[in-house]
Amino acid sequence: MVIAMNINEVYLRIIETENDSDVVKLAKKEVMVIPILINAMLDENNCRAQNILIDLSEQTPLLVYPYFQYIIQALDRYDNFTAWNTWRIIANLLIVDYLEMWEEIKDKYFAAFNSENIAEILVVVSTAKFIIKYKPKDKEKITILASECVNNEFKICNEPAPHLNTVAKQAVDEFFNNL
Repeated sequence: MVIAMNINEVYLRIIETENDSDVVKLAKKEVMVIPILINAMLDENNCRAQNILIDLSEQTPLLVYPYFQYIIQALDRYDNFTAWNTWRIIANLLIVDYLEMWEEIKDKYFAAFNSENIAEILVVVSTAKFIIKYKPKDKEKITILASECVNNEFKICNEPAPHLNTVAKQAVDEFFNNL
């Protein structure tokens, strides 16, 4: 007989577990781990929760996919880092996107290619190959946006940083080489 843990027990187990891979293993056995991690990501902007969710979405996308609607809330919250990690999670979930939830957020993804922030460009470019693999009808739009983003006016602390166009170009070249 399997006895499920209550939510407080699960929360404590996550906090007490130092190794993130052990939390991933726990999530595969205990259904409440994923909602607790999503809550930590959304309400506390918890980076550890984000990283564990990236791992879970990569290893077991079917476990995470039912929470897609909750996860995408992170795109509009807190800071850029949370949104960028959310794109990584979403890209991993597209392999199982049987409800076509990508359709409601893809315009946000496309808009991210216009960013002045090099880190955001690096994230959207690095996730593009997965998105194209699982959403091939968006390939043309993504490849055009990737080609154009190398000409963005990148900034660091609101100051122009034209040298970052080289960084963007390297990432885009790598993307096209691996396409």
